[in-house]
Amino acid sequence: MNYPSVEVRLDKLEQNAAHVLTTCYRHEIEPTAVTKVVSAHPDLVRTLHRTGFKSMADSRLGNLRSLRENAPGVQLGLLRLPAISRAPEVVSLADVSLNSEIETLRALDSAAGQRGINHGAVIMIDVGDLREGVWPDDVEAIGGQLAELSNIDVVGVGTNLACYGGVIPGRENMDELLSARGILEAALGRRVPMVSAGNSANWTMLEGGELPAEVNNLRLGEVIFLGNESVYRRRIEGMYGDVFTLKAEIIELKVKPSMPIGERGQDAFGKSHDFEDKGERLRAIAAVGRADVEPEGLEPCDPGIEILGASSDHLILDVEDAEEGPVLGDIVSFTVRGYSALLYLFMSPYVDKIMAQG
Repeated sequence: MNYPSVEVRLDKLEQNAAHVLTTCYRHEIEPTAVTKVVSAHPDLVRTLHRTGFKSMADSRLGNLRSLRENAPGVQLGLLRLPAISRAPEVVSLADVSLNSEIETLRALDSAAGQRGINHGAVIMIDVGDLREGVWPDDVEAIGGQLAELSNIDVVGVGTNLACYGGVIPGRENMDELLSARGILEAALGRRVPMVSAGNSANWTMLEGGELPAEVNNLRLGEVIFLGNESVYRRRIEGMYGDVFTLKAEIIELKVKPSMPIGERGQDAFGKSHDFEDKGERLRAIAAVGRADVEPEGLEPCDPGIEILGASSDHLILDVEDAEEGPVLGDIVSFTVRGYSALLYLFMSPYVDKIMAQG
């Protein structure tokens, strides 16, 4: 086996996915599985499809091709706002896209017309997180312009919270979204059926029955793959947080001081660090680094191992208190806990992806 590798427990992923579907259906919500964090890996997509997801979405057009091939029959959505230059690809690969710009919607309308189809659009509303979305004051105006497009079906309104500004979903911003929907419906002169209220940050409201009854869609990634809600990273009861395990080989093992020697500045990534003097310690370097993973999102499987830091290619470990004394060439394992860590691992072509069952 080659290292580094990330091992995926497909049985645990399937149980997480089933838990999400059951919870959502209990609250009359049709969830969309968001696959961008695992780059729409075919084995993982097939697992979600087998579990019963009817809607999947990704932010990369290339990943939509994988979804189309490995999850036949599901509704496919493009998460990232479409680029005008890619409008023909968008309407050919995605059934639905999230939108906030009328000029882009006109380009999609034209591209859809050339193919003799209609394209679904979810109009994103910015209710305070300051990422994508039409500002609430401008909803009526864009609604009037949308009414002029013949190949765009406005299938819903949506919003995104806790992604850029860290704004927590609550009743006030949910009501803002619903108000925007009403304004948009009046401008269009027809019903807008979907209210896509957000992502894994909305899970606590969902569990507690606090989402407005009109909300009928959530776009969920982290909660499925990592078993967390994404506001406080709380582990969800009944879900697995260890679906993914990173394994890497020890390529150096030496006793060294715990304090760097000499005048210090910033590291290779422009950060400054404080160090605790613990005397000389047994330190290991594992052959994986920030080019492949965000180390802050890893948890050593051996509680006696501590992650000290990382450069592009090296993960630096304190292994003085490891349960089993490591030797050069040993494989060290880490549970992948963080969303960014998982994203980087699946984006890296240098990390093997290994599928496993319990």
